[in-house]
Amino acid sequence: MCSGSWSWSTKRHPSLVVFNLKLQQQQKTKPRVSVAIRRRRRLRLRRLRAGAEAMEMVNLKLYLENRCIIAENERLREKASALRRENLALRQNLSKTAAEAELPASGAGAGAGAGAA
Repeated sequence: MCSGSWSWSTKRHPSLVVFNLKLQQQQKTKPRVSVAIRRRRRLRLRRLRAGAEAMEMVNLKLYLENRCIIAENERLREKASALRRENLALRQNLSKTAAEAELPASGAGAGAGAGAA
């Protein structure tokens, strides 16, 4: 009787049998696919984490190198400023000494010319 009712329902609804078979096949293969997908995801995450850690180290090294360059730049800027001030002071001293050297020379030349006349 059971087999008769089963054959009757399949004759009447053949799509249900096909649907049930497809559902059973999907259920059998689905765990395998999902396990493989999970493995790939885990591997990808591990690689990303490893890549992120490596990137973090590179970033830290570049940051420290940048800080050293900035500190050196500041030292050089201060040194250049001190040299600029020293250069201005030396120019002022040079112009004063040159002006003082010209005054007696011009005065001595005028006095010698006046004495000869």
